[in-house]
Amino acid sequence: MNTYHFTIVVRDARSDLADLEDRFFEAGCDDALLCSYNDTVYLEFDREADDAVTAIRSALNDIRKLGYQDLIVEEQGFSTLSEMAERASLSRQVLSLYALNKRGDGNFPKPMYGLSSKSAMYSWPEVATWLFNQGKLDKVHYEVASALV
Repeated sequence: MNTYHFTIVVRDARSDLADLEDRFFEAGCDDALLCSYNDTVYLEFDREADDAVTAIRSALNDIRKLGYQDLIVEEQGFSTLSEMAERASLSRQVLSLYALNKRGDGNFPKPMYGLSSKSAMYSWPEVATWLFNQGKLDKVHYEVASALV
């Protein structure tokens, strides 16, 4: 059994965090830290399970018990190089060199959008797969990013 770290954004949650904390705990999210940023509620999980899909699905089901439906698994979406570097425990500079194909096998995933802005966005599942294949990301992080829920 492994411990999987992932974040679920609960976009339709709007309430007092103290009240929400008790409700999420009682629904089975006792392995999550309840957080809020700019009125957006999210839970950071450290869930034990046999595999990433089971861990994420069980967390989503626990949240849905409370009636929330607008849920996003952060690790299955788009991220900046800075966010991905933090997830992979790499420096932003190293990940930039990979993205510029100055390191690695030269096949770093292409940005998904944001080309006109200063921070291009990349598919974290694609980058996680590339990093895992390069030996730069551990299996547990790779499993979370590649879990289709």
